[in-house]
Amino acid sequence: AGDASKFRAVFIRAPAILMDDVDAGQDVEYLSVLTLEEPVDQVKRVAVAAKQGQLLVTAFHPELTSDLRWHALFVQIASQHEKASKGKGPQKDFPLSPLPLVEIPYLPSLA
Repeated sequence: AGDASKFRAVFIRAPAILMDDVDAGQDVEYLSVLTLEEPVDQVKRVAVAAKQGQLLVTAFHPELTSDLRWHALFVQIASQHEKASKGKGPQKDFPLSPLPLVEIPYLPSLA
């Protein structure tokens, strides 16, 4: 049993939110902030998880660890949003057929 406020994170070329002298903006909640041992371009702190309303962003891949707390938070946020949205007009239906693939000409083919 470890510190419940800590978690293992796997970063794969993920962006982060630079914290130094940055206003969080309206209703932004920083959920996880790292203090860097050595500043990068004079930045000492970066947010690696944030929430605004029903939007959740992470600069890491929670699906690559066995810790399910981020998944539970996501489900909780989605459930709250779904309950709050009831009675506010028609909801968009999930597409019945797959969405079309987009061709990006400058990417190499994997086939």
